[in-house]
Amino acid sequence: MTKLIFTIIFITYILTSCNSEDTQETFQFGFDNEFGFGELNKSEDNLLKFSITGVYDSRCPIDVLCLWEGKVDVEIAVESWQSGSIILSSYNNKIDTISNFSFQLIDVTPYPISTQTIKLEDYDVVLKITELEN
Repeated sequence: MTKLIFTIIFITYILTSCNSEDTQETFQFGFDNEFGFGELNKSEDNLLKFSITGVYDSRCPIDVLCLWEGKVDVEIAVESWQSGSIILSSYNNKIDTISNFSFQLIDVTPYPISTQTIKLEDYDVVLKITELEN
């Protein structure tokens, strides 16, 4: 019986420790893709890496009547042959380019509710990223 318990524990240890590395999610150019705050994202061809480093949300909460709809800004740190950062805005800058890549802001969720605070790590950002021709 002791050998059986030891064998089960040993096999469980082996199976759970084999995949200890974190995998990076890859995305395809030209499609709407959802990205989380602070995650390192890379294109399937590894030409582009980026992370969302800031979400500045001043949109009108869905349970409040506002005179102005507000806006959400998303800051993106980009690594490619030319590194830098861009800020996309739902109000006046939904598309921007860096290097030979175009970033288009499609959506940011969750939408604010007046009685709730949203943590940065809870935001999901939908982007359409296009590789531009040289």
